[in-house]
Amino acid sequence: MIANGDGKRKTVAVLFGGRSVEHEISIITGLQLIKAMDTVKYKPQPVYIAPTGKWYSGDALLDKSFYRKMPASLSTVSEVTVLPEPGIKGLTVIRGLNNPQHSFLNSSTESIIPIDIFLPAFHGTYGEDGCIQGLLELADVPYTGCNVLSSAMGMSKYHSKKLVESHGIPVLPGVVVKRESIEADYGNHLAFLRQQVFLHPGLEEFPLFIKPLNLGSSIGVAKVRNIEEFDAALVLALKFDVAAIVEPCLDDKMELNVSVIDDGDPKASVVEIPVSSSGDELTYEDKYLRGGSKKGDNSVGGMASLTRVIDPEDLPQELKDKARDYAVKAFKVLNCSGVSRIDFMLDKRTNILYFNEINTIPGSFSFYLWMNCKPPLFYTEVITTILERAENVYARKNALAREIGFKALFK
Repeated sequence: MIANGDGKRKTVAVLFGGRSVEHEISIITGLQLIKAMDTVKYKPQPVYIAPTGKWYSGDALLDKSFYRKMPASLSTVSEVTVLPEPGIKGLTVIRGLNNPQHSFLNSSTESIIPIDIFLPAFHGTYGEDGCIQGLLELADVPYTGCNVLSSAMGMSKYHSKKLVESHGIPVLPGVVVKRESIEADYGNHLAFLRQQVFLHPGLEEFPLFIKPLNLGSSIGVAKVRNIEEFDAALVLALKFDVAAIVEPCLDDKMELNVSVIDDGDPKASVVEIPVSSSGDELTYEDKYLRGGSKKGDNSVGGMASLTRVIDPEDLPQELKDKARDYAVKAFKVLNCSGVSRIDFMLDKRTNILYFNEINTIPGSFSFYLWMNCKPPLFYTEVITTILERAENVYARKNALAREIGFKALFK
């Protein structure tokens, strides 16, 4: 088991896995973070949340082979949790290891693993959407990244667009379709929904994109060219989420991504153009199964494996500056913290740059964009920056008055 803070270094609980279809991507991000962390300043404590929702911690989590051997391998780590109780400031051990040679814990006694900072490395539901952040707020502990509201807003493709649009950032039109609206009478309701979608300005004709409202990693996303594909894609999207969003498909487009980091004064990274194998919308395979993630356990993997053009020379500087300005503005409007990645869509016919979505916990924490800045900010420095920011945010919150006494109750 990785040791607790020794008085000099701060213990950082790196949380990954989770109850999400992006579970395995979160594992990759978490292991990357632990490997890149500045171990002179910090001691990483790996914390894995299994698909069942149970939490585990232990050295064995650092080896990729652990996850191939589940559920048997779970017996080699301790079961832990975070209780929503201020004052604990750590992980509560539910079940220690029976074999003392594998653990410093006594399995018959409740134990606490002290934690100085929590670092969520989740992607998707129950981790990036405000759920974990709410638990950490109740536990009154410092944690990196966005707060509950910002996480929830950033997770919704519709609501994040509406908010940034109200602050002058262009967005493409979109219609939300809820799963419950077609569950009762599938055939009739689906026909009605189609009609409502096609009446919406900007969605009158194919092709269209249908996406789960609250997911990332291109899971459940489909480009549809006719009614049959529309129906099938809607069913697919609603298999993964309680709602889907229907958006137009630009005929001649280019994706541009920018990361923003918050050290008290949000700053934008260089711009990247992600490259799809099909020349169309990026797929899960493009993001995670091409490049480094195929090369074995020693590869970087994750979003770092995606084929991309970073700081493209042939992209006009004016357009790069606009993307970076929009990214910082969106980050501030959504009240984000830590590091995020903002994705844009450029209509090459009109040269209009549209906000597409924000990733409040981006894959690989977008380190590949920061190491190409001038001066470069390497992965270790990115992690240190967000950890220090988490402590600053926590200190400011703790300075607030939390009570005024029992004035009304006993008047």
